[in-house]
Amino acid sequence: MNKTLSAAIFSAGCMFVSVTASGHECSSLQVVASYTVGEVPESVTLDRSGNVYFSNGNTVRRRTHNGQESVFATLPIPVFALGVKVGPDGCVYNTSVSLDPSVQGAFVWRTCTAGSIAQPYATLDHAGGPNDLAFDDCGNLFVTDPFLGRVWKVTRQGHVSVWLSHSMLDGNAASPYLLFHSQGVNGIAFDEDKRNLYLGNLDYGKIIRVPIRWNGSAGTPSVWVSDPRLQGADGIAFDDSGDLYVAVNGQNSLVRVSRRGRIEVLFTGGLLDSPSSVAFGTRRGDRRTLYVASSAFMRSFGLQTGTPAPALLETRVKDEGLPLP
Repeated sequence: MNKTLSAAIFSAGCMFVSVTASGHECSSLQVVASYTVGEVPESVTLDRSGNVYFSNGNTVRRRTHNGQESVFATLPIPVFALGVKVGPDGCVYNTSVSLDPSVQGAFVWRTCTAGSIAQPYATLDHAGGPNDLAFDDCGNLFVTDPFLGRVWKVTRQGHVSVWLSHSMLDGNAASPYLLFHSQGVNGIAFDEDKRNLYLGNLDYGKIIRVPIRWNGSAGTPSVWVSDPRLQGADGIAFDDSGDLYVAVNGQNSLVRVSRRGRIEVLFTGGLLDSPSSVAFGTRRGDRRTLYVASSAFMRSFGLQTGTPAPALLETRVKDEGLPLP
């Protein structure tokens, strides 16, 4: 399903969208880069220099802080790149899934040199579909699998194990929210002190909290929040205040969950087209910039009507988590 298409870069100003309870009428959600129909910017992350990395087809792209974009990594087989993170070693890691039943595609890849071919880092269960990923402070990698309802752990030495398998992580096989396949656990994020791992369940619209035991194993998961406005929840990210931002893929919305579990729909519709990932800038002074991968997944694959509008977006948020006017 790899489609190499040129990117058209432009900026956009303020536009009107549905508003939150805070009363903001003019959105600060803006286009960083717009892409051609057929491209799917699925996951976004940043490094400490402010460079943006995102998966697109079977590549990982890099966009520098001054707007120059290039292919950072190419996967050596015809698979679809999903979750992307910069590791503690400075290398870029990404998951992949195959859209062709004859091709095994459940891998984690690592790329340390720009413009090179990604190298396999871990092989997972090819019956599944590894999606998002997160590193702990020891360099262990945690990978969600929404098809199998589990979280994998990959140690720095490359040892793979099932860190958590639980019914709370399962999707809804009888009624998949994104229609094409049931999806359970998807987005993943540690809280600030890495004492809890938070997981989104896409089909059921839930955020699951999993305590980390002293030995690094998973504690008993519990539902932190559950709400119809979270159905379709894809990528998640915490801000410095401990509020959680959720890209709600199936509803074309960006949702904020406060530390106390209060849910606000910040933006819906407009520029948002199957938002699949969110990430905050990592440079000093840039922790108030939230980047959004608007993947246009549903329209690109004919699951929603309308012309796909894949793009990278950004918005500035206040210290208390609300978008700046």
